[in-house]
Amino acid sequence: SIQTPAIPKGVPSLTDEPKKLAVLAGRIHTVGGGVIENGIVLVEDGKITKVGTRKEIPLPKGWPVMSAAVVTPGLIDAHSVVGLSGALNFKKGDQDQDEISDPNQADLRVLESINPHEPLLQFIREQGVTVIHAMPGRANVIAGQTGIFRTNGRTVEQMKIRFPAGMLVNLGEVPKSSYAGKLPSTRMGTANLIRGALSSAQAYAQKKQGAKEPPATNLKHEAMELVLKKKIPIILAGHRADDLMTGLRIAKEYDLQAMLTLATEGYLIPDAILDAKVPVIVHPTMQRPSSPETFNGHLGNAAFLIDRKIPVAICTAFEGYVPKTRVLRWEAAMAMVNGLGHDRALKSITLDAAKILGIDGQYGTIETGKIADLVLYDGDPFEHSTHVMYTIMAGRVVHDRAEYLKLPFERRAMPLSAAGGDYGCCLGAW
Repeated sequence: SIQTPAIPKGVPSLTDEPKKLAVLAGRIHTVGGGVIENGIVLVEDGKITKVGTRKEIPLPKGWPVMSAAVVTPGLIDAHSVVGLSGALNFKKGDQDQDEISDPNQADLRVLESINPHEPLLQFIREQGVTVIHAMPGRANVIAGQTGIFRTNGRTVEQMKIRFPAGMLVNLGEVPKSSYAGKLPSTRMGTANLIRGALSSAQAYAQKKQGAKEPPATNLKHEAMELVLKKKIPIILAGHRADDLMTGLRIAKEYDLQAMLTLATEGYLIPDAILDAKVPVIVHPTMQRPSSPETFNGHLGNAAFLIDRKIPVAICTAFEGYVPKTRVLRWEAAMAMVNGLGHDRALKSITLDAAKILGIDGQYGTIETGKIADLVLYDGDPFEHSTHVMYTIMAGRVVHDRAEYLKLPFERRAMPLSAAGGDYGCCLGAW
């Protein structure tokens, strides 16, 4: 087992937002620079200033000190609906991921649906997730504009890293069955709707450019224009290989920057994905084969794609039942034991996720100059018995397990009988 270093006597007590902080670890997974045994990370003003072995870097006098068996970078969920879909699972209260009024919702912005005080944000912080790529749900063909956010903040503006970050387009079973008697009701209809939206946005852009009097503002076209100009990627969400191929075909026709998400049958079309030069945000490893389009799910999908040099991140995506999300590190752990291995599994939810999202300049590794997002564990991160002892974001402690355990058990179980549900059994956090 990995030992937790002892904290020297006489060091100052820790405050919520220390200006300086030293983190001791039996093992540091820097991700970008290998593994450091008996290591230390120094943090000043929310940034990492030094990382190395304790032999190389002395503990500064007078600094507050934290200690853990293992330290990793903050975890990054490259496809999440946390903040839009809430823990209560109460349609009128906290289910804001799907606007069921039009299959083309290009003008919608996740920014307006995220609740910074959603309990699920606290839950994923307790599991070490510090950054999410928040997306709308699966109901609409063109679901809306995605964004990259911190998992802590009083307002969504404080949480925002980048918005908009992409345009989510859904393929497959769900979007073709969301509107009875209305386009689309087939996969042909789904593809037609996407092409129609892109072509209409092209025509709108040309009118704006050439006309003496510009056309009236159309927010859907304005949003799709960002995709056409490659200011944001089109994010193609689908399970079946034929749906993924449809998305790649459309992206090629309109010369779009694209990425795939979910990609349950991605392992069936690696050559097409390589030819398209697109990254893949792979479905949760433990995704259930709950419908025909997920019957061919493969626990080794992430490993298969990464073996072929395709950029991959593992995500939690949308969960239909409470607690409405998954534990990201457990999904990566199952990919680990199905061919991915420890180092690549950790990269898939840290550095590789950051690269795919274009935020690796500040996130995804433990190295000098980056934002001090750190997760402190009492064992190996991928052991299901391991706990996150502390989550640190920009040098600030946002989760302290010792403080959490002081809560009465009924608070930790979070019973919701008044709301018609009780998901305490599912959270696994106590």
